[in-house]
Amino acid sequence: MTIGIGLLCDGGKRILLAADMRASYGASTSNDQTAKLFDLPSKYCGATSGTISQCEDVISELYHQMSQAQKTPDAEISPSQVRKCITDSYFQIYTELATEALRNDPKITIDQYHHDRTLVTSVRKTAVQALKSLIVDVDLIVAGFCNGQPVQFVATGGEKVTVRAEISPGNAVIGTGWAAAQSWLNYRKQNLTLGLAHSLLHLTEAKQFSEIDHQVGPWRQIILLWPGDFKGLEGGDALIQDWWNRYGLPLSDPLEQEQYNQSVLDTFGLNDIKTSSSEP
Repeated sequence: MTIGIGLLCDGGKRILLAADMRASYGASTSNDQTAKLFDLPSKYCGATSGTISQCEDVISELYHQMSQAQKTPDAEISPSQVRKCITDSYFQIYTELATEALRNDPKITIDQYHHDRTLVTSVRKTAVQALKSLIVDVDLIVAGFCNGQPVQFVATGGEKVTVRAEISPGNAVIGTGWAAAQSWLNYRKQNLTLGLAHSLLHLTEAKQFSEIDHQVGPWRQIILLWPGDFKGLEGGDALIQDWWNRYGLPLSDPLEQEQYNQSVLDTFGLNDIKTSSSEP
């Protein structure tokens, strides 16, 4: 799994899209050079989380679906069309998984399962169990613009697929580290009215906070989208670190100084504890 974050900012005029780069292979090994951001037709972009092979299948199908929906190379794709393309992409991958599962056991075709009334009960029961076990383990964030307005969808896979728009407050989060990242963004009161710099700092903080989940890697990719185009953001570590030092939450280490411990004792009338504890 992973972390993927999409933030609308600057009054909805820009979208920041980020993901870590760790691919985990069970509990034994991982690779921190895995790309999880991708571009789509009509200047849309996306982030993915889930089983690597299935993510690649869904992304490829989504690119195809959106290419079909785009009438000309420069044409925009409406939000309703994007939503349909996402749903159709998941369904296509599920259909391929179902075909493979039924051919393996009980060795029948999809057409036979739907239309052959002569199938014996045991074969149909095996087929039903095989289909119920299938999941499309893919979560997506798909973001872009249409007619100058922001478009951002969050798709969640699994036993069933749900697709929802995320425009207000504009914080889309997927992956195993989503709870930590979402909590941080809420704590920082991140929303689409905040500026680009402010949102970029919050994005960086949320990404780092999500690393409490060991499946989230230390490296990240970031894309900035605006109406009509997008660009990958590379470098900038020194700039963001400076912001972090100046505008991040203060560190608590200085509270280890004895003067602060004394302030607690004074404030809460606990000096007698200190006195009694020092007596033999």
